[in-house]
Amino acid sequence: MKNKLISIGLFIALVIMSKEVCAQTYTLQQVLDSIDAHNTGLQQFVLKTNSSFAEAEASSAWMAPTVGIGMSEFPYGSGKDMGGGMMSRKMLMLRLQQMFPNFSQQRKKQAYYQSFAAQNADDRETNKNMLFAKAKMAYYEAYIAEKKLTLINEQEKQLKLLIQIAEGRLQYGKAGLPNIYKAQAKLGDLQSMRIRIRSTLARSAAVMNSLMSRPVNKTLQIDTTVNVLRESVNILTIDSAYLKNKRTDIRRITDEIHSLDLKQQMASGMSKPVFGITWDNMRMPLSSPENNHSMYMFSAMAMMSIPIAPWFSKEYKSKIRSMDFQIQAMQRMQEDQVQQTLGNIQSDWLNLQSAQVALQVFQTKVIPAYAKTYQANLSAFSENTGSIYETLTAWNELTMKKIEYYDRLSDLLNVKVMLEAEMQQE
Repeated sequence: MKNKLISIGLFIALVIMSKEVCAQTYTLQQVLDSIDAHNTGLQQFVLKTNSSFAEAEASSAWMAPTVGIGMSEFPYGSGKDMGGGMMSRKMLMLRLQQMFPNFSQQRKKQAYYQSFAAQNADDRETNKNMLFAKAKMAYYEAYIAEKKLTLINEQEKQLKLLIQIAEGRLQYGKAGLPNIYKAQAKLGDLQSMRIRIRSTLARSAAVMNSLMSRPVNKTLQIDTTVNVLRESVNILTIDSAYLKNKRTDIRRITDEIHSLDLKQQMASGMSKPVFGITWDNMRMPLSSPENNHSMYMFSAMAMMSIPIAPWFSKEYKSKIRSMDFQIQAMQRMQEDQVQQTLGNIQSDWLNLQSAQVALQVFQTKVIPAYAKTYQANLSAFSENTGSIYETLTAWNELTMKKIEYYDRLSDLLNVKVMLEAEMQQE
């Protein structure tokens, strides 16, 4: 019974482990979706937007009322009898004051702070575009590493077979011992190459895990069955209007200009007056033979600011003029950024086209030629008409060309990632 329970426990553990391994296999789109949902750096922009909305809510507040207390004397500086036995008296005075907000100005201020939400959204998309480019680089690096490991395993099998044949013919003088040692050294080179590639694979997994906010040392298996060159990049629709709408770092300038326009309207609202009221209450003690009571007086006053006064109006007028210059400068900066981006896109696209043609020629013409050379030498060596030296040389050249193909593919994918980042294309 105990052995049966142990067997069941081991079976359950194996099932869980197998599910975990399967769960670690990611397609590129799954990696990007996970970054979009879980990356902690992207979560800051939601908080910034909440902050700007809280600031907008605060703009609807009124100014705090003020209260004052002090002494008042009537009449001031006179100690003469005012008649009826009344002399000048000092009075205790209480003052309350409240200024009313300019509701139109509050609405403009609220719209100004709320406009930051669009800039935060732009910043999030811009940062996401950068993170996606970094993730794609790491993903393609892992993809190339996996393909190279498969290639090394295949070439290692061929080399071991070649060594086995050579060792069998050594006793008959049909193979040279130095060439066998050289072939065995190539096995060591392959092993060294495998170690470096596995290190690259682990580094790429750590980068993707960090971007997805996962433990950096967690196992991550990518999907190597997909054709990474299946999707092409089209730049025919790319123009200045596309970039101003799609490239969020460029679109942010438009949103900044909109915020500056709202701030300008807010500054122009300073030209409108602000109203308020003041209420004073005074208590004056009366001291006379007939009356020993106190007398109360009050004063109510409406107030209005005069913002057209030249010593005040020059402030908001100068601010409005300053923001005009800022808007013009940002428009010029946006135009320059659009032109530079169009140039970068065209340059990357031309590099991508030439790299694709060169890779196709390398794959369809160069590698098959080296493969035929190796097969011819291997056939001749198998029939005792060729030498191990020539066969080993042909094997080595074919192996290096196949590795070079993946290096070229890696360079092509990097150009593709840069082009997609310029276009902000997921």
